[in-house]
Amino acid sequence: MTASSVTPGLLGRRLWNAPSFLRLRREGAVAPVSAFLVFFVVYVIINPELLTRFQLQTASNLVVPLALAALGQLIIVLVGGIDISIGAIMSFSNVVFATAMVSLPVPLALLAGIGAGLICGLFNGALVAYGKLPAIAVTLASAFIIGSISREVMDRPGGGITPEFYLATSGELLPYVPVALFWLAIVAVLLWLLLQRTALGRHIYGVGSSADSVRAAGLNARGAQLAAFALSGVIVALGGIMLAGSTITGDPRSGDPYLLSSIAAVALAGASFTGGRGSIIGTILAACTLGLVGNLLFFAGINSYWQYVIAALIVISVVGLPVLWRRIYQAVRGVRA
Repeated sequence: MTASSVTPGLLGRRLWNAPSFLRLRREGAVAPVSAFLVFFVVYVIINPELLTRFQLQTASNLVVPLALAALGQLIIVLVGGIDISIGAIMSFSNVVFATAMVSLPVPLALLAGIGAGLICGLFNGALVAYGKLPAIAVTLASAFIIGSISREVMDRPGGGITPEFYLATSGELLPYVPVALFWLAIVAVLLWLLLQRTALGRHIYGVGSSADSVRAAGLNARGAQLAAFALSGVIVALGGIMLAGSTITGDPRSGDPYLLSSIAAVALAGASFTGGRGSIIGTILAACTLGLVGNLLFFAGINSYWQYVIAALIVISVVGLPVLWRRIYQAVRGVRA
């Protein structure tokens, strides 16, 4: 077959059935990827200054903490749960890191912040996996506990974040290349490798798809659940640390807005809330879409509370339109039959 004989329809079918596209379809990521591309084009048309160095850096610093919080939520969703304590864990890691920066070297402060998220994740995971309690109930209770501890650590914004740390987390790696995106890319690649190329990742997906089948196969379903919560806590902690770097302060309420946004991003990414299906790239792009909505509203002078309304409409559209399309397609096929 010559190149000239390849019709647009045949080319489209080949792209649709390409391995990479099949993976996106299987993980439900086609909708969020498409939504991000469409919204990005619309955003640039409305606000061409997004492509300037300052706006790119500002937008990146805005969406990266949300993307990390969403990735943490995604891991819990993969095992069939939902984490209501995401915002509280983010705040706790944020204030522990900011407080540690006052008297400790940066590496030790980073370990303190990440350790705070890890401990929270292990606490939630132990109660869910070994206590056999519902994840939503456990994390709702732990959200109040962790939030109270955060306010004991730091009762008002403060801490010892340095300008050097700001540049290392929220400056420019190269001209027009925000360093925040670099760190997000590293986390995303490592998480993808862990979930797709390791036994632990297969167990996490397996527990979400069918925990009974995992147990029947002689695998440690409870250990996989515990590891998922611990991993989620670490990633959310990194989001809290990145947020501290971009705002140059610690804040005991800094993670509060990220709870609903992280759930919205995972829903927008097409993940199954019954577990076993979810896309890393889809979740990141969904978080970017939601973050850019808030950024656009800010520069348009619109009340930020409308961000939640618009984000909800985007989620409903992206999740609902494929369902509506399938129903229309099935109805048309039924009439033709």
